[in-house]
Amino acid sequence: MNVSKARAEMIALREAALSDLLATSDSQLRQEAIDDGEDVDKVAIQMQVVMRDAAAKVLRQRLAEAKARMRPGVDQRVIPSVRPNVETIKQMVQGLFQSDPSLSLAFRDGKTQTDADWISLYDDLVAMGTIQLDDHGS
Repeated sequence: MNVSKARAEMIALREAALSDLLATSDSQLRQEAIDDGEDVDKVAIQMQVVMRDAAAKVLRQRLAEAKARMRPGVDQRVIPSVRPNVETIKQMVQGLFQSDPSLSLAFRDGKTQTDADWISLYDDLVAMGTIQLDDHGS
């Protein structure tokens, strides 16, 4: 028997077992457990502990991920709290592009940029360290 056929049979068996389980009433399941010598109250408590542990593990993982996102990282943008006015930003950016030929910029649809585009570009250049905050007295 090849691996894919064995896997297909396992999936079919699992689906059949789950289908059978879902078709069985709670009282039938309880009676089957009692008939098998299980202490259903003990099993219920064990399941409750397992479910609480699993939920707590997921919550701890989410908290750790949230904390990691909150920590300042290398790639996190530094947005200046006080920016110069848009005209000053335009002059600074244009002067920077004229003085540094390695910098280039593409306009959306071949059109000019909006004020929001200039501010975003300024913030990006500050985050990259190309523009220093003290360059404009901030």
